[in-house]
Amino acid sequence: MKTMDRNKTAVRITVAGMAAMTVFTVLKAVFDSQPAASALIISGIALFFVVEAVMKTPDAESGLSFRRFFPDLKKPGVISLIVFMAALTVAQLYLYKLLFGKELVEHVLGRAKIMASENVASVLLNQVFVVVGEEIGFRGFFVGKGMKVVSFWPAALLSAAVFAAAHFAAGPAAVVACDLGAILIDGVLYALLYRKTGNCLISCIPHFAGNMLGYFLVPVIFG
Repeated sequence: MKTMDRNKTAVRITVAGMAAMTVFTVLKAVFDSQPAASALIISGIALFFVVEAVMKTPDAESGLSFRRFFPDLKKPGVISLIVFMAALTVAQLYLYKLLFGKELVEHVLGRAKIMASENVASVLLNQVFVVVGEEIGFRGFFVGKGMKVVSFWPAALLSAAVFAAAHFAAGPAAVVACDLGAILIDGVLYALLYRKTGNCLISCIPHFAGNMLGYFLVPVIFG
């Protein structure tokens, strides 16, 4: 297949994939459908690798590269952005307590059932798989491959919006709005980190750290 043909095929797959992920997100949010939630993650991961295979993407340009992990981590502004996101997570928790007491945290723990588990090892293992899967799908595919279709900001904002909607759970309007707003901001920041590195393994770091900070700090702040 010629390069131009590969590009056209990759674009078609990307557009169809972004649409499919959006549909799965709507189904998951409206019907609280676990099959739709699973299909969302699985499709994002599969589409990422399909597009990379079609484009015959070399490791040096891959959106998922273990070999580039440390060089990418050392790129300008990467560590500082990761630290900023960790600090933002802590600040958000204290803001939640100020605005809603335990109500918002209980809402988050309710929609992210694994986070309520008392088995720390199980939580850690589960979150590794969840975070890596979400970052491959939402940043590696939706943002990374989406930038072949549109510019960075439309891809980043649409990805962040779908990412936030995928975490929707019914509840008091103000609580839900605050929860999804925070996830939307996180999604944009993860996308910015992806743009700096081109490697969704790097965006896994603040994503996993944020989830774990929330898990371990909740008993301290709200106990």
